[in-house]
Amino acid sequence: MLAELFASFILLGLCVLIHSTGIALILRQIHHHPPVPTDRPWKVALVIVQVAWKLTSLHLFQIVLWAVYFQIQGCLPNFETALYFSGVSYSTLGYGDVVLPQGWRTLGPAEGLTGILMCGLSTGLFFAIAHRLLEARLHHRPTATK
Repeated sequence: MLAELFASFILLGLCVLIHSTGIALILRQIHHHPPVPTDRPWKVALVIVQVAWKLTSLHLFQIVLWAVYFQIQGCLPNFETALYFSGVSYSTLGYGDVVLPQGWRTLGPAEGLTGILMCGLSTGLFFAIAHRLLEARLHHRPTATK
């Protein structure tokens, strides 16, 4: 059980590292190429969609990381099953149609908690970007003359 607990902390740490690095890169890109304040909603939506694609890629990479670990440890019969189980656990869907063998079961909830934390970071980034876009738009709006 200690080995599984240790593995879950290592995997959590790797996921935080991956996710925070990805978020830093997204923020750097937005800082160097800020979206132009506009009244065209599709431009704002395009920025949000691009961020969503990048964040989803980060989440998928982390799901693959957990799946690779499950496969290396021989917890599941093949990589497809490991990837499916990892996605279901990380996203906290928890269908229960695939389960880890005895002795490895604590990794399922650990991956779910990791997914919740990483999705929370993504939500925070979405909020920050939306706030920044709104602020830029408000400051860019010409003042009304009387």
